[in-house]
Amino acid sequence: MKIAITIHNYMSDNLNKWFALNSTPGFGNAAIKKLYDHFGSIDAIFDADFAGLSEIENLSQKGIKFFIENKSRLISLEKLIFPEGVKALALDDDEYPKNLLQINDPPPIIYKKGTIVKKDEKALAIVGTRKASHYGLSVARRLASEIASLGITIVSGMAYGIDTAAHEGALGAGGRTFAVLGCGVNVVYPPENFELAKKIIETGCLISEFSPDDPVENWKFPARNRIISGLSLGTIVIEGGYKSGAMITAKLALEQGREVFAVPGNIEFEQSKGPHWLIKQGAKLIEGIDDILDELTHVLNILPSVLGKKEQNKKEEKDYTTLSFDEHNLLKYISFEPIHIDEIIKQAEVDISKALVLLSQLEMKKFIRQLPGKLFILF
Repeated sequence: MKIAITIHNYMSDNLNKWFALNSTPGFGNAAIKKLYDHFGSIDAIFDADFAGLSEIENLSQKGIKFFIENKSRLISLEKLIFPEGVKALALDDDEYPKNLLQINDPPPIIYKKGTIVKKDEKALAIVGTRKASHYGLSVARRLASEIASLGITIVSGMAYGIDTAAHEGALGAGGRTFAVLGCGVNVVYPPENFELAKKIIETGCLISEFSPDDPVENWKFPARNRIISGLSLGTIVIEGGYKSGAMITAKLALEQGREVFAVPGNIEFEQSKGPHWLIKQGAKLIEGIDDILDELTHVLNILPSVLGKKEQNKKEEKDYTTLSFDEHNLLKYISFEPIHIDEIIKQAEVDISKALVLLSQLEMKKFIRQLPGKLFILF
């Protein structure tokens, strides 16, 4: 599904050179980053001769030859135009995300729809399986909400499951969130997230390295994962198998020198295997936001005012002293996995009328919530 737009944004002369460089055969993302680091500007790259370009280690000689012979023709091509609301950012653009600029192979050009601001440098990624459990979805929303409420941007991929829950949690807390897409920013995938995409644009950003109208293709998702981790100071994995996209993102985060966190899950669930493997390999096991902040305070540069907000959030935690003995007893049988009312009655050994009253009281006090089909889950 596409977001309706009109076309009239023209590409600048400077950006035209970046597109020319990016279209050079043999010059991949890492090679272009080396060129930019070495010469310092796109103009200097275009002014360099064969000898100067050959100074770059492991740069393709065929690529250099093609670039020297064709650069004038490439930059003289008709300038591209972009959909309204879409902006292309090259490596030298002030708006290009600083975190992403630090990785080995950043996209020479990214497209954005929405806003990128200075404080987005304080960002954390939350990723996980599309086939998430209720527990995983609940944890993703809660962590994203708590993190976003501290002024930290949440980065994810807008896929079903954990990604969607993370974006929703951030938005629900009034925070900022980035969705990195495996298609163009003018294409919404999955289409069911059309409204979510609109909300993200209003308070954050859609980001992609693919042209605005590029369709969804499977190979693009692993490619975009390095951008998710690259935009972030750390990546939190909530559910995913050994070979899942979430695990690819975690491994890329490690290669980029970023922190990796993992949320433990039910040992009988297939989607717990990825996070548990990461924990065995040394990833930080997290049970709550404190575990993340303790590890990243030095890079997040948490201000006293923010820490004060964190303490305020702690004070707002549920007060179990308000529960009656019967409410406490019933609550023991409810977890982050849905349980049917009949099973609750059986395990708690209470009659249905009393159970209905207690469940209603627990729901009003926001200790539990009811799902369709007379299922209950911790709030």
